[in-house]
Formats: sequence, C-alpha cells, structure tokens
Amino acid sequence: MQAGLELAQTWPLPSKPRPITIIGAGGIVRDAHLPAYRKIGLPVAGVFDVDPQKAQALAADFGVPVVHPSLEAAIAAREPDTVFDLALPPDAILATVERLPEGAAALIQKPLGADLAGARAIVAAIDARKITAATNFQLRFTPSMLAIRDAVRQGLLGDVVELEVRLAVYMPWEMWAFIPRMHAVEIPLHSIHYLDWIRSILGEPDSVYAKAVPHPRYPDLKDARSSIILDFGAKARCCLSLNHTYNYGPKHVEATIRVEGTRGCAHLTLGYLIDYLKPVPEKLEIITEGRDWTPVPLVGERVPDAFGAVMSNLQRFVGGEDAVLDTDVHDSVRTMALVDACLLASRQGGVVPEPV
Repeated sequence: MQAGLELAQTWPLPSKPRPITIIGAGGIVRDAHLPAYRKIGLPVAGVFDVDPQKAQALAADFGVPVVHPSLEAAIAAREPDTVFDLALPPDAILATVERLPEGAAALIQKPLGADLAGARAIVAAIDARKITAATNFQLRFTPSMLAIRDAVRQGLLGDVVELEVRLAVYMPWEMWAFIPRMHAVEIPLHSIHYLDWIRSILGEPDSVYAKAVPHPRYPDLKDARSSIILDFGAKARCCLSLNHTYNYGPKHVEATIRVEGTRGCAHLTLGYLIDYLKPVPEKLEIITEGRDWTPVPLVGERVPDAFGAVMSNLQRFVGGEDAVLDTDVHDSVRTMALVDACLLASRQGGVVPEPV
C-alpha cells in the first residue's frame, strides 16, 4: 500500500453482541450469514424456516441451538435484546414484519419488497411497530468498497467524475427457486447492490436510462442482462454494463468497477463474480496524484465479511455505539425508487430515430 494511504476496510464489532434469530434458512444464510456471524463471534440463538428439514440441517451444520417450529415460536422465544435476521424472498417480507414484536430490531434481506410500493408498505409497517430496521445492502460494507468510500471521503481521488461497473460473467440463476416468480430479475436482485452503493458515493441521480433483456438460456426468467446509465448531469458519467450470461470463459470474463476522480482513480476486480461457484479474491488498486498504481491489500471479502459488518452496524446503532444506521430502511426506499425508475425506463424504451 502507498505510504500514508490508510483506508478503513472493517466495521467495529458491538461491545455487547446481541443474540440473533434467523428467519429463513436458504443458501444465503448457509453461505454468508452464518459463516459471517461465526467468524466475528455474533451469537445465533435460533432459526426458523417453512421447510423444517432445511432449518434442522442448517442448525446441525452450524451449531445453532434451537430450530423453531413456527414463526410464532421464534418470536415467543426471543430475548429482550434479540435481533431478527429476515433472510426471506421479497414477497414474504411484509407479512413477517407485521408479526414482529413492537420495538424489535431487524435486518431485512434485499430487495425491500417486490417494488417501490412494496417497500413503502414494509417501511410503514416497520414504523407502525417502532422497529429499528436495516436492509442487507452489504455491498457497502465489503472491505474493498469501504476502502473506496474512505478514499473518496478523504479527498484522495478528488471529485468523482466517472463511475463504471462492467460485467461479463456467468451467473447460475437456476440456484434460486423463487426467481422465476419475479416480474424482473437482474436489476432488483443484482444491480440493486450497485445502485445502492453508487448512491452512497455520488448521491441521487437526476434521472436514469436502462434496458434489461432476457437470454435464451433462461426462458423462465424475465431478464438476465442490463444496461444502465445514471444521469448526474455534468457532475459525473455513471454507467453499468451487466451481462450475467457470458458462457465462453474463463477467457475474457470481466467483473470490474472503476471510480475515477480528478486527482486519482480506484480499480476493483470483483473476484467473487469471476466464477460464482469458485470465487477468487478481489483485487483493488488505487492511484493518487503524484503516485503510481498501487495494490491495496484487502483484509477480507464480500462473503462472509460484509455480512458480518452490516449486522454489526445494526447492533451498534441499536446499542448507541454508531450514530448512523448506514442501510436504514428509510434510506433503502430511495434505492428501491431508483430500481423502479430503471425498470420503468426499461419498459418505456429509448427514443426512436426519425425515418430518413
């Protein structure tokens, strides 16, 4: 790392970790949530899933002490300081939130409902029950993203004038059984992370241009690839080219993010997307004024580290140790509004050239 280039990459742990009750026992819990909580010592008190066998297998593999027979049982067994981790598909979130106890704390899986209207309904239910809730937009908490955001905050890159996300990777969409039920896939499930992270760097765009398209390999999915432009006026150019169906790798696979400023630039290779089933480490390089490109050693990966960090922020906020809940659901509604705008732009289409 460059001399004097000290960038934050981790989130402090809560001084008094709170027990976690997990609602949902799908692949994301097995692959990310539980490994993250185990790694940083956050206690998991119990798990519930509508598929009891899945919950029991998960509990056995990770030493979770209790498998609850129902959501009501999971809620009844809570301690006063329990944090609920709702690892649920978007169409199951509202009904679950409406049954959580008043004054509870909850981490909610993204997207925050199926669309903006659904997100608003979820937030209204959260507010009515005085629940403190964050959305699991964990991309913001990835060590590499924390480092880039810290570089921006420190002014090391100057004014950000370019932000580009570029993917040509293979995503095994068939791993998630609920996806064929969705009216849109790529933007609300994948690009939503970038849109949320970009908001944390550049703020709110003036408008959006987008097009999401399907692929013959996935006839049951509404779409699998997207092109998105976020309009920040003259301030910055921001575009996302997202192909999750590239099937000619490993040669020419691409998974990169570039944040370019007036005084420096950050370039990130998203190793976990180069081969989704066999991820490799991320690679972050930064150049600043008067210096050469320099690798930034990373202290962790998106999975599992970012998942532990977003839960740590929630627990620290509830405990009064963090002043800001970084992915507060009230902020996440703005991300959902951006997602809806992208989907609307995709449906409306572009400007048709005049015939010549």
